[in-house]
Amino acid sequence: MIKKPEKKENTKKIDSILKTVQKNIKPDMKVLTDADFIVDKINSLLKKSGIHAECVKGGSIAKGTFLKDDYDIDLFVRFNPSYEDDTISDLAEDVLKVLCKSLKVKFERVHGSRDYFQFDMQKGRKILSFEVIPVMLVHMENYHDARNITDLSPEHVEWVKKYTSKNPKIVDDIRLAKQFCKANKVYGAESYINGFSGHILDILVIHYGGFMNMLKAFSRLSDDDLKKPIIIDTEKNLVNPLKQLNKSKITPLIIVDPIQKDRNSAAALSKEKLLMFIDAAKKFIEKPDKKFFDIKEFDLEEEIKYALKSSKLKSSLKPSDVTIARIDIDTLDGSRDVVGTKVLKVFDAITEHSKEYGFNILGSGWNFIFDERRAVAFIICDNKISKDITQQGPPISSTANYNIFVDKHKKAGHKILAKDGRAYAIIPRKYLDIKSFITDFCKQEFISKRIKRIFVR
Repeated sequence: MIKKPEKKENTKKIDSILKTVQKNIKPDMKVLTDADFIVDKINSLLKKSGIHAECVKGGSIAKGTFLKDDYDIDLFVRFNPSYEDDTISDLAEDVLKVLCKSLKVKFERVHGSRDYFQFDMQKGRKILSFEVIPVMLVHMENYHDARNITDLSPEHVEWVKKYTSKNPKIVDDIRLAKQFCKANKVYGAESYINGFSGHILDILVIHYGGFMNMLKAFSRLSDDDLKKPIIIDTEKNLVNPLKQLNKSKITPLIIVDPIQKDRNSAAALSKEKLLMFIDAAKKFIEKPDKKFFDIKEFDLEEEIKYALKSSKLKSSLKPSDVTIARIDIDTLDGSRDVVGTKVLKVFDAITEHSKEYGFNILGSGWNFIFDERRAVAFIICDNKISKDITQQGPPISSTANYNIFVDKHKKAGHKILAKDGRAYAIIPRKYLDIKSFITDFCKQEFISKRIKRIFVR
């Protein structure tokens, strides 16, 4: 389908907005000096300890694509492949003990597929958050030798720099893409978000040759286009990704990894977040506004107001017909991804079981505040819930089963009905108020194992 050309006035407005946003999100590059200081310290300690490894900057810090006030710094310690996989985290920890003692800071060992480390360092008014990840030294031409997905992360940096060195404007465009996705709540590779990762955005912006080219491409997608996977293969690594990739990796958006050819970089991206991104792209191009780049703090009451105004709630319901359950959660300690995933499982369990108990959920949402070790959530449901449940029983002709069913429910004081040759029991609902249901439901072990405390108001 041929789309109408973009209006000239929109093009001018978009250019003006992007210039303003670029200026506002451009970071203080002095952070690179602070990162280099730690890299040099670690490399000095590795050499002194006789460990055959090298520390390098990784992620957006290494690519130069980090945003203003983003002080999360990834460092990779690349070990010689002669080391056993289960020893490199311990070796890295030995070095960090010495480093952090000299810096007078504490570090934390985070358990994962391979343990890594985190520590914070005060630098003027800034708090720099370092993540030190031990990996094996593997180059892209030998990607099959990777023992862990993180082993190839430093190679992704080199791939991005290959393109940004030729076209420095791409760096600003990647920043714009990150800001846009964060503002529209589709950013984050964590399993409790399933959004666009920085790695995905690097590839997409490079593939389309810029932020606006990428945005326009997605804004043109129709419902018919989404009936089959969208395939991006910048390096043309695969002849037929749908046949060559593992079936479990076939998702609505397939991005053939430029380094690890048998990997779909977008495998964790949910269809929901993809659709949200496409919708935001369409709206921005149609009515350009700087607000599409404004990252707003999560406000529980504002989110509830927005949900109440949504099309799902445009009905004859009166305010008195609606119950809003506000949920406060204190989380366990642990890594951001692990703790966030546990909270998501709890929230999903609450919403799914609420539906099973007959509550009609009209809107819901949640937010995880990792630094404060807490989460907030809300569930909106209507109060038009029947006082009884009609439970279907066996056919009346099945005498033995019918008698067992009738005796059981008569002992419980339930009314028995016969309809169309089958028995039915009328059972009073245990819960008519969703807040009471959630409070009782959250007392079970499944919940207590995943969070510290939960309170419903």
